[in-house]
Amino acid sequence: MTAWRALALAAAVLLSGCATVTRVDNDVQSFASWTSAVPRPLGFRFERLPSQLIDANAQDTVEQLALPALAQAGLVLDAQNARFSLQIGTQMLIESSWSRPYGPWGPGGPWMGGGRGMRGPFMPPFMPMVPTEVRSYQRLLSLVLRDLATGQVVYETQASQDSRWPIGNAFIPAMVTAALHGFPNPPQGLQRITVDIPPAPQ
Repeated sequence: MTAWRALALAAAVLLSGCATVTRVDNDVQSFASWTSAVPRPLGFRFERLPSQLIDANAQDTVEQLALPALAQAGLVLDAQNARFSLQIGTQMLIESSWSRPYGPWGPGGPWMGGGRGMRGPFMPPFMPMVPTEVRSYQRLLSLVLRDLATGQVVYETQASQDSRWPIGNAFIPAMVTAALHGFPNPPQGLQRITVDIPPAPQ
């Protein structure tokens, strides 16, 4: 009995560990247009669009969640001495569709009843095919870095991802990390960048 309990506990720990990390694939495309050497660290201040001023608290949250990933790439918040401004934009689109999970025959297949297959005294009764809602979450994140002295955009990047899971704001640090892949000299063309989202603190 003790051995079985130990085995069950080990399996539960293993399964819980597997379920705590979310791996996210991001499609990233970046453009750089530096006119001088890139300072490191790069001091910046946040810039907001008029539409982002409507819900200032929400934008505060986005910017605060982005700070660790920005610092990791060498961008440091320094509003007093900033040479650059950074604008962060986020968007989430939810697409919903309805599916018939068991196909035309029902959950038992064509020979097990539960659909239009063979029936008999030992076959289960017809089972209703209940459609299920399938949701897809598309997230977009953009970063625009501007030289305050010239007003020119020196770095622009966008990351996008699709997921079946609503992970809330946890996607923001991961998408910023992906969007800044290769900063300040990113690879050309569309890149697929995979980032792991760590488990939420218990």
